[in-house]
Amino acid sequence: MLWLVRFLGLLSQAVFLEFLHVFGFIVFLLAILLGYFRAPWWIVPILSVGCGLFADRFIDLTYLADIFRRVASASDRWAFVIIVYFAIMIGGYLVGLLGRLFIKRGRRS
Repeated sequence: MLWLVRFLGLLSQAVFLEFLHVFGFIVFLLAILLGYFRAPWWIVPILSVGCGLFADRFIDLTYLADIFRRVASASDRWAFVIIVYFAIMIGGYLVGLLGRLFIKRGRRS
């Protein structure tokens, strides 16, 4: 149980670090749009793997390494970066779906 709490803490710090870098926020906005316009669910894992590999290959987070040392060392592994972008995409997709639902409920009343 403790390892799960530690992993969730590490994952939340990594998501925050990716949001500090603009690419993570852009991916989150893209996921919100996909959820709002009801894109197929299978597009989320495909885009999260693609964005994770792109971020691992081309985005350098060494200037932020002093803030989060453990996250920066974990972000050197491509599998962890894919998990981070999967969490970002799932969160954004769900926010988009809920936003569409709340907008439709507001129009009905």
